[in-house]
Amino acid sequence: MNATFTVIGTTREGHTIELRPAVHACGNEVTLTIPRERLCYPRLESLIVHSPLTTAHAGDAGYMFFPTNFYYGFALCRFDQKQDVLFRTWPTATTVCGICENENAVFVHIRGEAFDARFYVQSKNGEYTISPQFRFDGDEPDEDVVIVYTRMPGASYSDMARFYRQYQLEYCGCVPLKERVKQREALRLAADGMELRVRMGWKPIPTPVRHQNLQNEPPMKVTCDIATLNKIVDKMHAKGIDKAEICLVGWGPGGHDGRFPQQFPSDERYGGDDALRACIAKAQRLGYLMVCHTVYCGAYEIADNFDRDLLTKKINEFGDPEPYVREHYKKGGLNGGEPYHLCAKTAYEHYAVKDLPKVRGYGYYGLQYIDELTAIIPEKCYDKNHPCTRKQAWEYHRKLARLAKDLFGGYQSEGYMDYMNSDVDAILYVGVQSKLTHEQNPLFDEGIPFWQLVYHGIVMSNPTSQTVNYPVKDKYQHLKFIEYGGRPVMYFYSKFGENHNWMGDQDLHCGSDEEIDAAVDAIKTAYDEYEQLKYLQYEFMEKHEKLSKDRYRVTYSDGTVITVDYAKGNYTVQKG
Repeated sequence: MNATFTVIGTTREGHTIELRPAVHACGNEVTLTIPRERLCYPRLESLIVHSPLTTAHAGDAGYMFFPTNFYYGFALCRFDQKQDVLFRTWPTATTVCGICENENAVFVHIRGEAFDARFYVQSKNGEYTISPQFRFDGDEPDEDVVIVYTRMPGASYSDMARFYRQYQLEYCGCVPLKERVKQREALRLAADGMELRVRMGWKPIPTPVRHQNLQNEPPMKVTCDIATLNKIVDKMHAKGIDKAEICLVGWGPGGHDGRFPQQFPSDERYGGDDALRACIAKAQRLGYLMVCHTVYCGAYEIADNFDRDLLTKKINEFGDPEPYVREHYKKGGLNGGEPYHLCAKTAYEHYAVKDLPKVRGYGYYGLQYIDELTAIIPEKCYDKNHPCTRKQAWEYHRKLARLAKDLFGGYQSEGYMDYMNSDVDAILYVGVQSKLTHEQNPLFDEGIPFWQLVYHGIVMSNPTSQTVNYPVKDKYQHLKFIEYGGRPVMYFYSKFGENHNWMGDQDLHCGSDEEIDAAVDAIKTAYDEYEQLKYLQYEFMEKHEKLSKDRYRVTYSDGTVITVDYAKGNYTVQKG
């Protein structure tokens, strides 16, 4: 096993230096370690690790796989002749990759400093490389850099996923769903039913007012008041939908993303807190769980608990800390205005521990939704009063998840980052795109359900934002949902604002009795199908195979085999 490594660091001044790592080989495993102390002087902006272990050439057998970002999930890339291209994976995503199905197959797992890590994936002059890269931003790292390379000759991505799953179970605190439901009734009920989300209202986006207050706040569009919500619940029950988890989105002041970190009261335009509490109680009597959408990473000036001192601070061009405006949302702002980022430390210590018990007081019970925590890059904070590294931000996010479990009975979020999956019960959608193509990136030959192969049977999930509302979409989205072992997510008003249609253009509406009828019929379609397949939520996904251009086979730990045929537009289930 050729275990030579080249490690190049880039200093704050732009100089490059070569570092000598400690390398330990034991059987088929090679561990590269760079002690933290070695990375403190000189301070480094970044570090990259090259090795023949993660190098292949055009014409070689097999392929490589790697995480991409929240939009694309995991990609498979074959070793054919591709154009020269460099792809940088999203920082802090699931930090594993591999070269598969040849004699040099190797599984790569970044274990130390993973919260500052990503992969550089490159095709150049017929050579393919995957190189772990770390971004320190000139700061001292929290721990040693540790990368483990495990030789697995001939192994497929399914084999590597099972290997990584075992690591998660043995060392990372993950517990199979079938064991966890014995301890938490809310989780058992959630696994027994599909998810329905209702976006009750929102202000314009892009926002016409970046710095909002109660005098200049833009008008809110109300799409589902509490009277209408009652109609939806009654209609679902009348049509035989006996079990579901209902999540209210935009229930608080200002609607969706309206005034966070202010979580309550409910917006009075919906009908008032008393009416909301009565609706929650009624839904629960009918057998439904009801939870709500909360946010602890964003902050808007209009909130009654907005505090500039508690925001994330970044170092500006003059070397001074200043409030961080979220880069991804900076251009158009968000519904609540200027999209400030809330420090992970203050989000937990100053807001969540005070506010979430009051949210629970409305009667909500189930898998409480806290937005984005498994979909965003944890941000450093340079405020001297509440400094926070990315590692510490991870830890505070986990504390938030545990708080939600203690108060509500469970926790859910969105996205495929797996650093906190021991504390996550369900994922709204693992990624965005259902299909990966060369047009998105020349290195993408197709997507693979690597995340699901690891976590199905541990964390429930819906595959992508595009498989939300799959009964009203084209057959491809339905089959992708089945292939990836999803728990259904149906959504009233998944599309909102200009160009905010990442969940697709087909939607559920409740503006009239006819629209409610049509929407509940679609929900019933998902409900009936889930009733037949929900037993698989308790099983591991053991193998995923491509049988031909349009046919895929998935094998579960109980022996159930599902074959999906995109050409014929159908699937078959063979129970074990």
